[in-house]
Parts: sequence; C-alpha cells; structure tokens
Amino acid sequence: MVTQTIFEGGCLCGAIRYRPSAPSLRGVICHCSMCRRHSGAPLLAFVQFPLDSFQWTKGEPALYRSSKFAQRGFCAACGSTLSMVEEAIRDRVQITLGSLDEPGRVSIDDHVWTENQVAWFEVKDDLPRFPRDSAAAPGHS
Repeated sequence: MVTQTIFEGGCLCGAIRYRPSAPSLRGVICHCSMCRRHSGAPLLAFVQFPLDSFQWTKGEPALYRSSKFAQRGFCAACGSTLSMVEEAIRDRVQITLGSLDEPGRVSIDDHVWTENQVAWFEVKDDLPRFPRDSAAAPGHS
C-alpha cells in the first residue's frame, strides 16, 4: 500500500525538503516578538504535524534554541525560516506556512500572542484570538 503525501515543502534554495505523512493537527498565526524576529515579518503562521509522521527528505535545518521552551529550524544556506518544536507540545513539529508547496490548502485555527501584535498590522478574519497561548496548545507563559 502506498501512502499518499498530504503536504510537501522546503526552503527557498531547495537544500532542505520535508514531507509529513499525516494530516495537519492545527494551524496558528503567532504574533509574539520571537516569531517576528525569526521571520522578519509582523507575524508568523505555523502548521502543526504529528512529529512521528514527519520527515526531512533532503537535508535538515540548522537549529537555534530561541528560549528554554522552543527550538527553531532554518536553512543554513538561504536562511529560510522552516520549523519550531516547543517543549509544551513536543509531540508535534510546527512548520512555517510559507515553506509549504501549497500553503493555500491549510486552514488556520486561531491567533496567539495577540498582546504583542504590531499595532498597525491588522488581520481581518473571524478566527479566535488569544492574548497568549490558546487552549489548543498548552502554554508556557
């Protein structure tokens, strides 16, 4: 039996590719200051996949421990922001929405860390918003 790939993605230069073999668990838009700095954007969208269903198929990201709670992955060659693993949800890998080959196929569930949202950057949607973590992912506040 052949398992159909649900999603694929990778970095800008192609040195790193990945493939989860299970559906996404959750999509989240994060407004925290660390995600802003890591991405260089006013927010960062992640899609969470079960860690045991995920594999790097070409290369692996360089890792940076951004806090005692999280480790972030990026391409050492082109700098693309790719992943994050958090201690509170270590059974999942969070992949940046922008690194997916088909990001439009993902749904986002909520916004987190909105207490740090850039004031002039407004996202108009009806998704739930949480000042810090959402109930869907136990926090480390």
